[in-house]
Amino acid sequence: MTVDRIILKIEGPEANRRHVELPVFLEKVRNFYRMLNANIKSDERKGIALNVVQLSHSSPAIVGCQPTVNGQPYTPLIRNIGETLYAVKEGRLGQLNDDFLSAMEKLAKDEPKKIMSSEIQITGANQEDWHVCRLDDEFRAKLVQARSEEHIQISTIDGVLEEINIHSNPHTFKIYDASFASVTIRCQFPKELVGDVQGALGNFVSVRGECFYRPDAAFPYKIDVREMEILPPSEELPSLSDLRGIAPGATGDKPSEQFVRELRDKWG
Repeated sequence: MTVDRIILKIEGPEANRRHVELPVFLEKVRNFYRMLNANIKSDERKGIALNVVQLSHSSPAIVGCQPTVNGQPYTPLIRNIGETLYAVKEGRLGQLNDDFLSAMEKLAKDEPKKIMSSEIQITGANQEDWHVCRLDDEFRAKLVQARSEEHIQISTIDGVLEEINIHSNPHTFKIYDASFASVTIRCQFPKELVGDVQGALGNFVSVRGECFYRPDAAFPYKIDVREMEILPPSEELPSLSDLRGIAPGATGDKPSEQFVRELRDKWG
């Protein structure tokens, strides 16, 4: 029976009889793990185990990984990674997670003196679940495209603040966008905000700064944070019915949500 898994295959150069040097192998596996982890939501990470189910040192070197939950294969993650890799090959780059892109750039890096070829394979019980993604020049060109076509604008994004890292340079945290919970946005912030960020862990926040967007993306993938505000819990906010009649006609012909957003942007 075929086991659902994600496989990294690496072939060394002819000069080394196609064997892969240990430091090169370790670095590729490290970024393979980073790529897998970038596709797992932070609230799922404690429940998902990434098990090594295949390992071979001979040419090509192979590492096969299977995600599990409570000891059972977790196929949604495998399919998600397959779909993401296929989206890159097709040039659909708008919603790429920045951690995923960074890991893939290092995993697919052209190093002819160290790596002759590499690829990622997705296997499953059904033939339609099988995918092969060669990390070649064509794939690398797509990754370059994802970086080159981005644009920047000053904006404000709301979300739940998680995963603070004050050991990185710059310091970072992540937020889940409040309007679309599956979107994770990486936020870089200055040391002056460390106390505020630590105090906001797990809360809804509003962050404002330079937002980096990829083509056709509805949400930024990264924000250079300039300001941050902790928002009150949703149950403490007034409802639309509470606000009805307070200031008739105040929003003009604009929806109330757009009116409030523009007001807050002006205050910022």
